[in-house]
Amino acid sequence: MDKRLVEDDIAGSIAWAEALGRAKVLSDADVRAIVDGLEQIDGLVRANPSIFDGAPDEDVHSFVERELIERIGDAGKRLHTGRSRNEQVSVDFRLYLRRRIPVIQRALATLVEALATQAGSAGTAVMPSYTHMRRAQPVLVAHAWLSHAAAFRRDVDRFEMARTEADIMPLGSGAIAGTAYDIDVKFLAERLGFTRVTANSIDTAGDRDFVATFLYACSMAMVHLSRLAEDLILFSSEEFGFLEIDDSVSTGSSLMPQKKNPDPLELVRGKSGRSIGLLTGWLATMKSLPLGYNKDLQEDKASAFEAEDTVIGCVRTTATVVRTMALRPEIARAAASGLLLATEVADYLVGRGVPFRTAHEITGRIVRDLYAAGKDFRSLSLADWQKYNDQFDASVMQAVTPDAAVAARRTPQSTNPTAVAAALAECRAWAGRWLSDPR
Repeated sequence: MDKRLVEDDIAGSIAWAEALGRAKVLSDADVRAIVDGLEQIDGLVRANPSIFDGAPDEDVHSFVERELIERIGDAGKRLHTGRSRNEQVSVDFRLYLRRRIPVIQRALATLVEALATQAGSAGTAVMPSYTHMRRAQPVLVAHAWLSHAAAFRRDVDRFEMARTEADIMPLGSGAIAGTAYDIDVKFLAERLGFTRVTANSIDTAGDRDFVATFLYACSMAMVHLSRLAEDLILFSSEEFGFLEIDDSVSTGSSLMPQKKNPDPLELVRGKSGRSIGLLTGWLATMKSLPLGYNKDLQEDKASAFEAEDTVIGCVRTTATVVRTMALRPEIARAAASGLLLATEVADYLVGRGVPFRTAHEITGRIVRDLYAAGKDFRSLSLADWQKYNDQFDASVMQAVTPDAAVAARRTPQSTNPTAVAAALAECRAWAGRWLSDPR
């Protein structure tokens, strides 16, 4: 199961051999032999990843050590001098997460880019926003797409925090008390690309907080994927109809010929529960462990590997669904009209000097009357408006429309078209930076 760590195990072992040489624990000849042997194994594994199949070894660390000894003899047996398997596993896993987290971040950036593309394609189309799953106020469709992009950008930052937490070099801690050899741990940290060295060998032996942080980042990303999936499922349903899911990412029914099911999104939504379970399960494993290393900690890799695979697969799948979605602007616009423009009526009165609480009450009376009559604001004549308050004049007809509603917003985070255009440009630039990041 831990064969994924082979690249990192070899890198850590090469650095450890060099550190032993610097400490005069190994001869220069032994260091050269070990490094050459490990590089041969690395090339062998890269050329033939199935080399692990059927191997008799307990884990990847035993595999590397056995292969090394078979190649160089006694020099290979000296590699583990002064090093505990505990710290070896810790450094391997930290290296692995620091190497793999950018893959997840780039996948998330690709999804953000797909959301930004949809936002750009939406143009000036409007739709209703929702609070309590009830229609609230008109917004640009682009603003809704970018709202999801904002959440995934936070996920990218959260993974960066997980990567930073893993950025601590544990070698030199030994099994729990440190090592008896004069190992230059700063050299090891620099050699392996870490910026910090662990401060306490006892804490290091049992520290898997960085795994919990990684699992939390995965869980939050899956929660955001699930929320996006839920919106896309709802808004592409017959009851809403704002979006249409593409045939290529939907399935039919074995019985009902008319069905067009959003199965990929439902699977993403379902897998979010598994990811949350991995986090809570790992926290339950950690909660009662005494100081130092305990074999319970071996469960960390199975949880992290599954979480990694799940989030990458779900992010890429969701990006494909988003990229192929089609907007139905007429249906979305029709839903953004009607009584959800009530806030615009209240704001109109406030602009005429009416106190907001009074304006709210007046608008409430209008809404109640219209609702009882099965009508909306478009049915009101100027005389009808003025029956409620003499501050209404002919300009109210232009103020109470979806387009006027979005244009009336003023704050930079709002659905105002100028603000959304600026947010879209910034979002595209952000995605471009992450997708070109060489890490």
